[in-house]
Amino acid sequence: MKILHINEHSLTKGGAEAYLFDLIKRLKIRGHECYLAYAKEEPDFDISSIRLPSIGQVSAINLERDLASLKSFINKVRPDLIHIHGIWNIEVIEACLRLKPCLMTGHDYRWLCPDSKFYWKRTQSPCNRAPGWLCAPSSLKHKCVTLRPHLLRRNIQRIQRFKRLIPEIRAVVTASRYVANRFRASSFPEAKTHIIPYYCSFNPLDSPRKLPKEKSISIIGRTADYKGIDYFLSSLGKLPADVRGFIMGDINEKKESSILEMARNAHCEDRVTLENWSDRKGVARLLKKTSILIFPSIWPEPFGITGIEAMAFGIPVIGSDIGGIPEWVDHGVTGYLCRPKSSEEIATYATKIFSDQDLMTTMGAAGQESIRDKFLPEIHLKKLEQVYASCLQN
Repeated sequence: MKILHINEHSLTKGGAEAYLFDLIKRLKIRGHECYLAYAKEEPDFDISSIRLPSIGQVSAINLERDLASLKSFINKVRPDLIHIHGIWNIEVIEACLRLKPCLMTGHDYRWLCPDSKFYWKRTQSPCNRAPGWLCAPSSLKHKCVTLRPHLLRRNIQRIQRFKRLIPEIRAVVTASRYVANRFRASSFPEAKTHIIPYYCSFNPLDSPRKLPKEKSISIIGRTADYKGIDYFLSSLGKLPADVRGFIMGDINEKKESSILEMARNAHCEDRVTLENWSDRKGVARLLKKTSILIFPSIWPEPFGITGIEAMAFGIPVIGSDIGGIPEWVDHGVTGYLCRPKSSEEIATYATKIFSDQDLMTTMGAAGQESIRDKFLPEIHLKKLEQVYASCLQN
């Protein structure tokens, strides 16, 4: 099968890109031909591709030129199917639907929520309302979508315009029931909604791991406030002085300064180590010295790939009981679920694990078994290929 993948980024910016680029490589191994249309950067792996800046722009400057280039590229490579991932431009989606059968993976909420996160900034809590024009007064109270008139209108109309395309989209794939339910609440038919959890690109260890000599907690991912970085640091400050904290993510000079300021306020600055995004070897290196992975998101996290990667290494996970996280953290078995925004609960559960090495080993082994049962690449790829086939049959 020939598949054209479309995504804003062509380099890893987060879990969704890490998944997509690994998926492409595995699909090629299974005999599929894959192509990539992207908006930014240049791919660092071998793939026939085309750069279309409009993919990453809500209002594109050179839209007509990019749509013509897209049509020409499709006529050249003749894909059987277009797999839409991270796109911001509705006209690109409409063009794809006119040219070939299309499905999309809902890595996030950009086509369901005008602010793309279902997250209220003022109260740091999830939004459960249906998107629409009432988002405007809601944002006055909760602070989410911009209230600049032209941007507010554009963002809401973008969501409404996408809803009109639902009958033409062959399928939507989500990594969690939570995201699937969000799509269904936006009128996406249940029969066309497929829940296929992300897979772990690391092979799970065959036996319980040797515990690190140094006690540590780690967080891996974007460092935006809704990822709960401040609650990670606050929990570290509540733990004994012999526990270190590792942070790996999109850290630039400005973010580093902000994170270190939060660490100073939490009285743990001397115990924090910051690392910028790394490749799989770098992530593996960090995980090998991690005692417990913390996943403290305060927005409705669609899934959380780094969590299952940690489990493959036999690492217990403490995660927020929100969004898709409870679908892979088995409370009391592979780790613990805590209330969002509760650094006290994070610290309490971490202390419980640190004080019992048998518990740390048992939870780690249970996580490895969970990966073998639910999150292997083969499981994911077989289900995705079934969805591909159904899209062509329709």
